[in-house]
Amino acid sequence: MDQLLLRAMSIRLPEKREVASAVSGPAVAFLFLVGQALAASDPSATRYRSASADSTGRVEIVTTTGRTIPIAPAKEQVGVDKIILAPNSRAVGWVAMYPNVATSYPIPLELLVYADGKLRRFHGSGLPIWVWRFLNDGAQVAFEQETVHGGMGVHYERRRVRDGHLVAEFTPEADRDGGRISSEGPAWTRDLDQDR
Repeated sequence: MDQLLLRAMSIRLPEKREVASAVSGPAVAFLFLVGQALAASDPSATRYRSASADSTGRVEIVTTTGRTIPIAPAKEQVGVDKIILAPNSRAVGWVAMYPNVATSYPIPLELLVYADGKLRRFHGSGLPIWVWRFLNDGAQVAFEQETVHGGMGVHYERRRVRDGHLVAEFTPEADRDGGRISSEGPAWTRDLDQDR
């Protein structure tokens, strides 16, 4: 047993200098490239530089690295409006325009937000989404909906971009004709009203 202990104690551990040279050069370069590839393939690390839409409603998002991400319109969609880049550059949103039999112009029935490689669609109460914005540096969106004419059926929603979770909603009191009685709501709804 003493011989075994002596033999174990005689094993020489490499010095720091030797360990460093074993993982330098090509090995370090390889590890660096693997890390860069993983970061590039991680959609949550993607930042966006701009977004635009053509007349058919096709949206084109450009990342800060110059990569282009095309988003095709929905089947009945006829256009896009109010494209906004989040303050943190990690999300892009817009409203999708759809034909409406009661008007001579299309109306915004859906809010779309592209972030982390996913496209989220928000419909709220089903009424047109006239005003929207990013909140909390792009972590949330808030929007206001109401009828096409007359300001009836007003409804507000605040949703998390990451998973679409409903964070808050507010529907002002209305009279029996559907007109708004009070305008007092949470601060985020008053901010949306200022955007009109």
